[in-house]
Amino acid sequence: MVEEEVFYEHWWGPVFLFFFPFFIGFSYIGLLYLIFNDVNNVFWIMGGGIVLYFFPPMGKESVIPGTVVALQGTLEPATTVILVSGSIAFIDIINSYFLMWNFYIVKKIPYLGEWIDDFQDYGARKIEENDWIKRLSFLGVASFVVFPFQGSGGVGASIVGRIIGLKKFYAWVAIIIGASLGSFILGVLSIYMGEAVSEAFERNIWAGIGAIAVLIVVFIFFYYIAKTRLLKDPES
Repeated sequence: MVEEEVFYEHWWGPVFLFFFPFFIGFSYIGLLYLIFNDVNNVFWIMGGGIVLYFFPPMGKESVIPGTVVALQGTLEPATTVILVSGSIAFIDIINSYFLMWNFYIVKKIPYLGEWIDDFQDYGARKIEENDWIKRLSFLGVASFVVFPFQGSGGVGASIVGRIIGLKKFYAWVAIIIGASLGSFILGVLSIYMGEAVSEAFERNIWAGIGAIAVLIVVFIFFYYIAKTRLLKDPES
């Protein structure tokens, strides 16, 4: 494990790095509100999806298809994919930025710090089982975001980047690529499968709800099958 304390010449350095992600995050939420508040509950549907993504075991494999289907028929398909997939990728990117630059502060937070310690041990074991992550370094961290082991891929990948000694900038770029790739693949697939859900809702509401449940189960099943084969994750 790479141990590294970051010191700043000016008092505002750590203050800026701590609060900047919050400023960007809330600014993004505010922008969504200004643009979509009056568009058929788009803001509230998106807000619900974003909030759910912060609470494991909910992950992109369930949040993205569920949110895309909920927005079906409200926006153009391309707009829906960009909005939903881009928002979930944005969360990974901001979370990773915050953790990488405030690692030792976050570790002192009750419960959260304990979770990070546990995840460090968990991530180290997974890297031992999947030594290609360390060999490939940059691509390994990106893959960790596409197929996150637990919770937000951005958080887990930030810790993995520290474990294998990848520099912050390269780790963050890898997370940006992995988060965007994983989210947009799921978004595009959700659009095509969402058409079947729309047809089910045209028959009756219970058929539509059942179709949504089946869609999410199918996504989770194939997502974890791919994750198990690629990352040797037998616990999934």
